[in-house]
Amino acid sequence: MSIRLAYIYVQCLFGVELCLFASSVLVHVCILGGAAGPFAELGKLLFYCGLFAMVPAAGLAKEKNVWHNEFRECPKWLQVSTLVVTIYGFVVVAAQTILFSEGQPLDSMPLLASAVPLFLDSIPLCIFYSLLWASPVSGAEIIRRVRVSLVAAAVCVAIFTAAHLGYLPHHSTR
Repeated sequence: MSIRLAYIYVQCLFGVELCLFASSVLVHVCILGGAAGPFAELGKLLFYCGLFAMVPAAGLAKEKNVWHNEFRECPKWLQVSTLVVTIYGFVVVAAQTILFSEGQPLDSMPLLASAVPLFLDSIPLCIFYSLLWASPVSGAEIIRRVRVSLVAAAVCVAIFTAAHLGYLPHHSTR
């Protein structure tokens, strides 16, 4: 029963990550097309959601070396897609911060805010694909990985809660 619950947990995280990635692509395409206003805010929201979802996903990785283990177990199409999206995200971030920032705070750049979630959401997809379809793991191993992932999720929730309750210092960007 606990092995089944562990796989249900992984499948739920995979579904959330897939929705986050699709949302990130949609928002980024809209911003590239010239949309402004709420789309800029959505980029920031998707960044935080992607970061929050990436931590429990990383807890599921074997030996925490995603590039060596999970990435190599994925099919070529997923490897190439992940690399393209990751490199694209880094290029956009570098171009925005180095070439186009002109003293602006980084959170005022909607293209940057929408590009970062793309690579934050693409890498965990390899972890989930590997865990669910590419390489079967034993029942004890999946339960161990899910425990690590749940602890990571709990730490994220604790930090988020502490920050919003004012227990962590808040630095202004102005």
